[in-house]
This record gives sequence, C-alpha cells and structure tokens, in this order.
Amino acid sequence: MERHRKRTLRDLNSRAWAGEKDLFAVSTALDSSMKKNTAFIKRLRTAINPTGLTTFFQDIKTLSLHKYLSEIVSACFEGLCKLKNPADIATGVEIVSALHQRFGPEEFTGYLGWFMGRGLSTPEKAQLKALPQDVREREEKERISRQRVLLRVATELWLVGVLKSLEDVTMPEEASKSRDTKTTEQSSKAKLNGVRHDTTDPEPFPLEVLKDMLSHDREHVNLPLVVLFVKSFAWDVLGSRATKSEGRKTVSEEGTIAQANGLADSAPATDDEDASTGDLPITSPELQQRFRNILQRYFDDVRAHLVRDQKQLTTQARRNAEAYVKSGEVFEDRQANFERQSKAQEKLLGNAQILADVLGAEMPNLSEEETTVSGIDGTIGLVKTGDYLRGQNEGAGIWEDEDERRFYENLVDLKDRVPGILLEDTRKKKTEDDEQVGKRVEDKPASEAGQAILLTLSEGSKAIQGEDQSIAIANKTVGAQVDTLLARLPELSTKDQVDQFAIDFCFLNSKASRNRLIKAMQEVPKGRTDLLPLYSRLVATLGRYLVDIAQGLVTYLDDEFRSLQRRKTKDFLGQVRTINIRYIAEMTKFGVVPEHVIFHCLKVSLDDFSRMNIEIISHLLENCGRYLLRNPDTLPRMISFMETLQRKKGAQHLGQQERMLIENAMYYVNPPERAAIQQKERTPLDLFLRKLVYLDLSKRTVAKITKQVRKVHWEEPE
Repeated sequence: MERHRKRTLRDLNSRAWAGEKDLFAVSTALDSSMKKNTAFIKRLRTAINPTGLTTFFQDIKTLSLHKYLSEIVSACFEGLCKLKNPADIATGVEIVSALHQRFGPEEFTGYLGWFMGRGLSTPEKAQLKALPQDVREREEKERISRQRVLLRVATELWLVGVLKSLEDVTMPEEASKSRDTKTTEQSSKAKLNGVRHDTTDPEPFPLEVLKDMLSHDREHVNLPLVVLFVKSFAWDVLGSRATKSEGRKTVSEEGTIAQANGLADSAPATDDEDASTGDLPITSPELQQRFRNILQRYFDDVRAHLVRDQKQLTTQARRNAEAYVKSGEVFEDRQANFERQSKAQEKLLGNAQILADVLGAEMPNLSEEETTVSGIDGTIGLVKTGDYLRGQNEGAGIWEDEDERRFYENLVDLKDRVPGILLEDTRKKKTEDDEQVGKRVEDKPASEAGQAILLTLSEGSKAIQGEDQSIAIANKTVGAQVDTLLARLPELSTKDQVDQFAIDFCFLNSKASRNRLIKAMQEVPKGRTDLLPLYSRLVATLGRYLVDIAQGLVTYLDDEFRSLQRRKTKDFLGQVRTINIRYIAEMTKFGVVPEHVIFHCLKVSLDDFSRMNIEIISHLLENCGRYLLRNPDTLPRMISFMETLQRKKGAQHLGQQERMLIENAMYYVNPPERAAIQQKERTPLDLFLRKLVYLDLSKRTVAKITKQVRKVHWEEPE
C-alpha cells in the first residue's frame, strides 16, 4: 500500500473513532435482500483479493448489512486469517477501513479487535504441558503459521488507525455465552478486556500483543514472528533503516531463512524506499522507542540463548568424537539429536542476525577454535606423515632411519605400471557390455531376428560348446596363475619383490582373485612374523585402487581381535594374539587401518588391565606407538592414552614383569629428554698433546713422542 494512501486512511479512521458520521458515502436506498447480504459475507470469508476490491466497496455502499453485523465481524476475521501476500493484506485493510468508517467502533471495530486480540494471544503454559510432545509441537507450528498473518494484518490496521489499543475492544455476546466452556477464551477475555488504571496513555495494539508474546518466551519459539515484524515495519514502527543483506530472505514457518519473494520481503523494500525518499515514519519517536525497548530486551535474551546452545553443541560434538574413537561409531539417536540441535542453532542464528541488523545491536561472538576430529574422516594420511618427518629436524622422528621411511612411505603407483582398465572392477564392465549387446539385439526387427535364429540354429550348439570349452580352459589357466602367484607370498623378503607381486596380481585382477588373495594374507605361516610388514605393504599398494582388499583384511583383523578378547582364558592362543596385534600395528603405519580401530584396541586393552592385555599394549606401542605419537593427526589422543596408562600403572599393583613391559614400551615410544653432553673447549696446544698421547704413541714412537713433548714450553702456566 502506498504511503500517502496509508496517511489518508489513518485520517479518515481517526475521525471515525472521534464519532464523525458519513465518512463512507452510502446509497439512499440500501438493499436488504438476504441473498446479496449472505453472498457478501461469503466473499468476505473466502475471497479477499485485489481483483474484488471494487465489488466489496460497491456492496458496502449499497447493501444494508446491519442485521448481519455479528456474522460480518466473524467472517471478516476468518478472511483476514487466510491472506497470503502483501497485495491481499492491502485489500483487507481497505475493506476493514470502509466497514469501520461506515459502522464505527461501537458496532464493528471493537468486536473485530477482540477477535484479532484473541487470535494473537499465546496459549497457557499449563495447557501446553498437558499435551503430548508431538501434539504440542504441531499446535505450536500451526499457531506460528496463523499468527504470522494476523500480526502483519493487526499492525497494518493499527498504522491506518482502525485498531487503537486492547482497551477499546469489545467482547461479542456469543463469546461471553460460551466462556464457561472454553478455557482459552477465558484467558483471552482476561487479557483483552482488562482495563488499565495505572496510566492515561494506553499501550498501542501491536505493542501489547508483542509484550504478551515475548514476556514469557524463554525458548524463543516466537522469534520468527518478531523477525517478520521487524522486517515488515522496520521504518514505519521502529524508524530503522535495516541494513541490506545479500538477497531477499523470508522466514518460513519453521523459522528457516530462505530466498523467496513471499510475505515478509516486500514490506522491508517499501520501508527502504520510504527511508530513501525522506518520508517520515508514521509512528512518533516516543512510540518507536517503546517498541525498541521491548525488542531489545527480547534480543538480549536471544543472545544469551545463542551462547548457551553453542556451548552445548561444542560439548556434544566433543563427546561424539570421543565415542567414535572408543567404539568406532556414534549411536544413531545421539547423531540425530546432534543434527537436530545444529539445525535449530542455525535457524536461531539466522533470525537473531536479522533482528540485530534492524536494532543496530551486536551479535555474540560465537567463533572459537574448531577442534579437528580426525577419527571421523577415515584413515591416517601417508603424505602428511612424510611431510611432518621431513620438516622435523629435532628428536628421533617417526622412523628409525631413511630406509625404514622409504619402506613405509614410498609405495609404487600401480597406475604408472599397469593399464588402467586392469584396476577397474571387471564385473561392472562385463554387465555394461552385456546390456549393450542386448540393446543391439532388441533393435533388430522381429522378422530379421527370427530369420537369424533359424539360420544359425544348427550351428549354434557347436559354437556354444566350443566357447564353453575355451572359457573353461581360460578360467583354469587364470586360476593356475593365481595359485602360482599366491604360492610366492611366503617367499617375499624385500620391498621390490612386494611391488613386483602387486604388479603381477593386477594382470590377474578379478573378484575371485581378490578374495583368494585376502584369504591367503589372513593365513600367515606360523612363526613368520617377518612377513607382516611385507604383507602390509602389499595391502597398502593394492588398496589404493582395489579398495575391497584393504577393507576385507582390516575387517578380518578387527573381528579376530574382538573374538580373542572374548576368549581371554585361552593361553594357547598367545601366538595368534601376537600375530594379530602386530599385523594391525604394521598396517596402521601404512595408513590402512582407520584411527578408530587402533584406538579401540588400545582402549579395550586398557579397560581390562590384565597380563594378556598388558602384553598387547606393549606390542602395539613398540610397533606403532612412535608413529601414533609423532603423527600430528593422532598426537592428542596418543598423549591422552599415555597419560592414562601412566596413571593406571601407578594406581594398580602389578608384578615386576608387567611393570617392566609397560615401562620399556613407554620409554621406546617417548624416551625422556636428556641434555646434550657439553664438549669441553680445548686450546690447539691441548689438542696437539692429546693427539700425541692418545693416537701417535706406541712402542716404536716412544722416543720421538718424548722429544716432542719435552720441546713444549713447560715453564708457561698454561
């Protein structure tokens, strides 16, 4: 609605409140037919839109309507609740203004104000608490959706002077008759008909509504309504030039901020245009300050809510990360609860930002150092480890020497040695080829296909038999080659042999071959722990492109570890436990084992601090403990584990052998820092004499060395 039209209506409606008559011209002969009057009421209830505005004006001018005023009031309220866009709201304001100017506040406006106030009242807390959770959420969602329109309409009606305050509303007779049976209407009546005796200046209608909404809203469920209010009436009511954001945004029923051209985005544009043209706000500065005070207090509460929820989210994220490290997963209900809280925090933050922009207030500082949860995003990085080692010039480093670093980091890239098609899953390619062949056959006409079948029927059986035989021979050949290749596994001794084995296997790659390789690497020969680093290098090399090999072996080792933990009393499984834990440790150093698996092994062993688990911890620390401690991704968790292990060792009574195992492993992983030996500074003469005595002196050179020593100036104090 244009600004000058608002001011014109405000002047006319104020004169109607003053008791002036004949503000809206009516015909001398009014039509009192029931058909036309009821049709007007029906359109008022369902068809308020810009195209019908002229018809409404004509009906208000020519129809009697006096006998149907109670129905007109209720129909008008229902029609206003169904408005959806700014044009419809402007039409509703014009129609209500016309009815107000014709019938006055005593017959029409007072009753309509009562309906508007009841629609904008908040339900009693006791009544909401009595409802189940899902019903309560649904009721609140419907109320927010309904009051979004009503708050906008009520404020527009107040700006044009139709509504004044809650003291000027009148309760209809129908509502008063049923007040004993409707608890909600009782509370609304008490709120809306309570007369204020403490001041001569009554609160404006929208200000009283906002006070009622926001005074007890500790959960800030009404924040979307406040955002809609400040976006729509930033200039007219608050006198604020809201800062422009990147794009038009609207607040949905759930409270999300979305790009749209809906109900909430056209009014702010109008306000900005009015501010740019220099037109003054409709409300006085005193009223603007009263609205601002209410909204500022509410925003302070929202700001505290934001900070509180952000702390809870951070705590929950840290707990989820810890649970992921301990058990390898986060429970679905906990993850769903965290995601729900995150979405609610995003909605709250977006709405609070809009409110802060309009009020010119500062948003709370929610920025904090993000804690990286390494266990959530997969495995330990190989390149990061190498870069870290090469950049670290002090200390022992992750690896013992350069040869060991090359063994664990310099893996051959199969894509440079093997055709790329051999690194793909052959089943997928075969399925695609079969589909293409099938399509070609289907594209042929039926007659041609029939002729081809008849012509080749006699030759088909022979060809099929020949193909089956050749396929069987080829399969036997591939199977024999795989058997020969797998027989070389126990003979591997160097990294070059491992790399060549990986290249040879790629030429025999298939699903069956990969399954046989996994099975062969699961069965390590008895006493051959020297094969574990070589097998791990093979898995790391193939696992870059054939992911199921690494996943299958890691899953097998993890399941075997859990199974061995359940059979703690079986002492004869000691060697199996040693191979299992060393296998896991070696694959960890290649980055194949995810962090949560290795830390789960450490945690389980630490929880049950028995002799068997102490040996497992010592094996893990000696084989991959330095890697975990020197790797930046696993450093924080490893430090925490070492501290816990140190405390547990001191708190429990352990035997000498168990204590020695733990201390040796911890000393190997993190040796104590020792000050470097200070080399004594010696003069050239001292160095010369030491050389003569310690290096040159022998039975043959005694006489010569004696002469040289005697030549030194022994009379000097030095």
